[in-house]
Amino acid sequence: MNNYRSKLNSMNLYHQCVFIAFSLVVFACGPTQSINPQQDQTTSLYEIDEENAVHRLSRGIKHQTVSLEDTAEINFEPYEEFISFLEENYPNFHQKTERKRIGEFSLLFKWEGSNPNLQPALLMGHYDVVPSSADTDSLWSYAPFGGEIREGFVWGRGALDDKSGIMSILEAVEYLSERDFQPERTFYIALHHDEEVGGVQGAQQVAAYLEEEGVELKFLVDEGLPIAEEILEGVEVPLAMIGVAEKGSVNIELTYRQDGGHSSMPPRSTVIGTLSRAVNRIERRPMKAHYSGLILETLEPLIPYMSFTQRLAFNNTWLFRGLIKRKLSRNIATNAALRTTAAKTIFEAGFKENVLPIEGRVIINFRVHPNDTIEDVRRYVRNRIDNEDINIRVLERARNPSPVSNTHAAPYQMLKRTIEESFDQALISPSLFVAASDSRHFHNLTSNIYRFRPIRATHDDRPRVHGIDERISIDNYMEMIQFQIRLIKNSAGKME
Repeated sequence: MNNYRSKLNSMNLYHQCVFIAFSLVVFACGPTQSINPQQDQTTSLYEIDEENAVHRLSRGIKHQTVSLEDTAEINFEPYEEFISFLEENYPNFHQKTERKRIGEFSLLFKWEGSNPNLQPALLMGHYDVVPSSADTDSLWSYAPFGGEIREGFVWGRGALDDKSGIMSILEAVEYLSERDFQPERTFYIALHHDEEVGGVQGAQQVAAYLEEEGVELKFLVDEGLPIAEEILEGVEVPLAMIGVAEKGSVNIELTYRQDGGHSSMPPRSTVIGTLSRAVNRIERRPMKAHYSGLILETLEPLIPYMSFTQRLAFNNTWLFRGLIKRKLSRNIATNAALRTTAAKTIFEAGFKENVLPIEGRVIINFRVHPNDTIEDVRRYVRNRIDNEDINIRVLERARNPSPVSNTHAAPYQMLKRTIEESFDQALISPSLFVAASDSRHFHNLTSNIYRFRPIRATHDDRPRVHGIDERISIDNYMEMIQFQIRLIKNSAGKME
């Protein structure tokens, strides 16, 4: 590397420019030659009753456990029905565990281990789902709460987020309980009912209860990142990403007032125009991208499977860092891992077509990168919009990014080994979880928090989460159950 840098430094300015320009063109346009990873010997599979497991997931999806911001508008009857459904369909699980209801509809199960000297583990997820709009129901291939088993998939709300996750855990414990498996380590299994609206009555209360009981967890696994395919253009090898940190979140409200009046005599700049310019300035120059830390660890396993020119760039970041950031910024998934993002979600102004609005407001949802803070976001917005007449307010429920879990810790290595055993072609890396999960409520209980679901996902699957045609393949769901069984068995005893 030093010789390479010295050679570049010894060139005159003209030759440096030619060299860099050539490299940029080759990196951007060069041919791609992917290398397939060596496939390890396949781990033996557990004999799962596929038909019944799939039908249980189908029936679970039919329960419309929809979360809404206004709890007064929620129909909690499907929640009770779903809880009863679990009791009826996982009898061994309920026999082997102690259940406690928290926040009315969240469930905390305790599966007692034989060795009280081992710190317990927590496997968790949520069974509430986002609503499906009546305006878009007709766009679904199958009814959003039909739980249809068609074309090799189970369709409906919760198929990806997160009923397949929690029910694969229950399937695993049911399977092991039927065979009298006794873990040394105590396991807690938490099923939360309000993750989609912040987890205040569910996960937050579960965490408070465990803390009051003096529980210190060895590790926690929650919903999170998938096994991503086609994460980079031309790189076909799948990447299993373990979320070891989570972005923060802050909603910034911009408000602007001016005199109203009739639309026939408008001022040069209206409320809508002024706020639109502020939004445009934020869109044109987002917050700084950070090609350092977790993103480097995330992409490192992929480098050997890149084309020659891609490897040249990623192995020489001292020269190509700017190009890499620009290229990754064009992909919405990798862009979210590079920087604090800004999503303009609400714009309100005006009420009649011939009346100038007196006041308008915009809400921008920022997902805060670990290299930034809420104060950094507020300062960026003030400097970027460059208009002191626009009021800036940080709304409630803002939170800074989470701590980063240690990838050298025994639980992380155990989880990595479990993924390797379950998905022998997947590369594995620690990554940044760019969304929000209930795990953020548990940082007082453990420093080993991992956000991972063994769901195979491509770019085409991204809009299905909270969107139209949410579904999971039957083959993948069976892989998830196999994974959960191995995870429990691999972590049931000492890991040091």
